[in-house]
Amino acid sequence: RACKATAKVGWGTVPLLAGVRELADQGFKTGASTRNWESYGHEISLPDGFSEADKTLLTDPQTSGGLLVSCAPNAVDQVLEAFRKSGCLNATPIGTFE
Repeated sequence: RACKATAKVGWGTVPLLAGVRELADQGFKTGASTRNWESYGHEISLPDGFSEADKTLLTDPQTSGGLLVSCAPNAVDQVLEAFRKSGCLNATPIGTFE
């Protein structure tokens, strides 16, 4: 908020655990997911057709925070290589800041 940056997330590139989308489609969600959306949802623009289940997954506190790393665009390959050398083989770019 303070830096006035906009995060652009390519939702289709966000890795999810196997079966989690099906659970969200069935209505399973954490209480914190709802509270998170109530807290900052007014600042988020979602594309037309973005499902309620995807919104639940996007705001789930178990899938945000410490799992997100940002770096300069010209350092993406180096950062990914560092993760892979450390055994984190699923690290992937999911968006940009503007």
